[in-house]
Amino acid sequence: MDRMDVEELLRQHAVDGSGLDPAPPETGDRLTDDPQVRARYRADAWRPCCVCGTDYRTSRVIDFPGCGPRWVDLCRDHSLAVRKPALPTMPATVEGAFADIREAAAKLGLTMRRVSHEEWLEMGRRARQRRDQ
Repeated sequence: MDRMDVEELLRQHAVDGSGLDPAPPETGDRLTDDPQVRARYRADAWRPCCVCGTDYRTSRVIDFPGCGPRWVDLCRDHSLAVRKPALPTMPATVEGAFADIREAAAKLGLTMRRVSHEEWLEMGRRARQRRDQ
């Protein structure tokens, strides 16, 4: 299943917001301070995924045009399909990772240089000496 935003998932499956439970207005990614949200998660009621009808695993609030904020209950698979990667800008290659590190170092006014294998071993030897003293 390809990743997409939740609105695209709901559009693809023609989910009608008027058929979903009304929800409190969204106040960001985390709604855990809202008593309605805590009550919804504590309730042991079975709810179907609004896309496929299987057991829900997550709930979120989506503002549907003309309907207002609604609870969108999703099963495991549909929840994972819309979940954003934890590190969306993480480089896919070692070269990309080093480019990011160089950029961060430059912002801090630091420079990077290559270290030979021998120098690396010497740095380790010195660190062990300091530790053992």
